[in-house]
Amino acid sequence: MSVRQRTFIAGETDIVEFTILHQTTYRYPGKIHESYSIVRLRPRSDTTQYCTKYELNVAPRARVFAYTDRFGNDVQHFAVLPDHDVLSITARSSVITVRSANPGAPAPVTKDHLAGDPNVRWLYDELHESQYVVFGPELRAFAAEVGDPGRDDLVAWYLHAGTTIKQKFTYDATATSVQTTIDEAIAARAGVCQDWAHILVGLCRFYGVPARYVSGYVFSGQDGAVLGAEASHAWCEAYLGPHGWLGYDPTNDTLIDDRFARVAIGRDYRDVSPVRGVYKGASRSSMSVNVAMEALAGTQQQQQ
Repeated sequence: MSVRQRTFIAGETDIVEFTILHQTTYRYPGKIHESYSIVRLRPRSDTTQYCTKYELNVAPRARVFAYTDRFGNDVQHFAVLPDHDVLSITARSSVITVRSANPGAPAPVTKDHLAGDPNVRWLYDELHESQYVVFGPELRAFAAEVGDPGRDDLVAWYLHAGTTIKQKFTYDATATSVQTTIDEAIAARAGVCQDWAHILVGLCRFYGVPARYVSGYVFSGQDGAVLGAEASHAWCEAYLGPHGWLGYDPTNDTLIDDRFARVAIGRDYRDVSPVRGVYKGASRSSMSVNVAMEALAGTQQQQQ
């Protein structure tokens, strides 16, 4: 492992640099044509991370266009018109993440703090139902099981809700699909990161705490004990007044830290799906996804 010195934020800050490979391959039983795809694979750049490199390769070759969506996500789209039976989409990224100067549970936030925050008035989408986040009977019953957050400490309730999901659900990649609803995942008490993130987002919104869905990657480390590192990952961010957006991963029962790289944010999975597309031709296809995230460097920057 090499160490690379980079200036990222003034002051004494621990940083880690990752490389990320995300390859999606579609195979079709016969020739297809007019394949149109939309991808959200470029890591975001903000105060907690910085994307230093990003490239997208498509085979068969295609001209790639880009735009920024309503949530500030970088989106690429392209069309492959000639006949083909394989479509390969490969994204390679480098991203620097920053370790928090104050690790551990944040200070308490009260309902009064949230009610007096002027930013909350603009968070309509983050407080209401969306396509994947519906206040169905199973979610309402599970919300009662988790308990009302009360008025005194929304942070403690948020962490408690995430831990409850981890304790009461089984991580099972065969139990759900990308079409699974919150109620179906709760009834099964099983699922993957997408389901658990939707459930935590749903609990927050149900109790009046603004929340959004986040896609990205998590570094598994040398022991490989982190769940969800083999593919795109997902977690929840709740808006908690003075703390701003606080990320929590119920799949691994942890606050978001420098092991995580954010790619896209939205109301739910539909807003952030890594790859989505349509085509003309064979009615079925098979998809394989390969994700590799490696740590290149970790060093401490001293203020100049």
